[in-house]
Amino acid sequence: MHVAIRDLEPRDADACDAIVAGLPEWFGNEQGTRDCARAVRSQAGLVAIDETGVTGFLTWTHDRNGGVAEITWMAVRAASRRRGIGRSLLSTLIERLRQEQVRLLDVKTLSERATYPPYAETRAFYLANGFEWVAELDIWDEGNPAVLLRRRL
Repeated sequence: MHVAIRDLEPRDADACDAIVAGLPEWFGNEQGTRDCARAVRSQAGLVAIDETGVTGFLTWTHDRNGGVAEITWMAVRAASRRRGIGRSLLSTLIERLRQEQVRLLDVKTLSERATYPPYAETRAFYLANGFEWVAELDIWDEGNPAVLLRRRL
């Protein structure tokens, strides 16, 4: 299966929403789902395209003055997971950020304090891709403790 990575475009928003809808284990929080839908319509992003269409996406923000970017949302269609698509999206983003002299890439995700197995996979993905644990954060609601992970670029 060949996957191409390109910039997220407004026409991709519905396909991104469909990916999120197909991942209820990761996107069961209604506010989070709304925030993600808003992000794919307003933030910088990338999409992975295969012969079936959009199969994954990520969005990010960054502080051009501080040299820090943050992945805000990332998802790969359930049937396409574990095929290197997330890694391809991430490596494309890292290459682009390096060209822009961004020094650090952050991501916040559900902390292990939540003991919710699907997010153990999410944390393992980021750790396997060069991110390191930075801090536990209480920035979301009580049932959703966060962890900040960071990768130097």
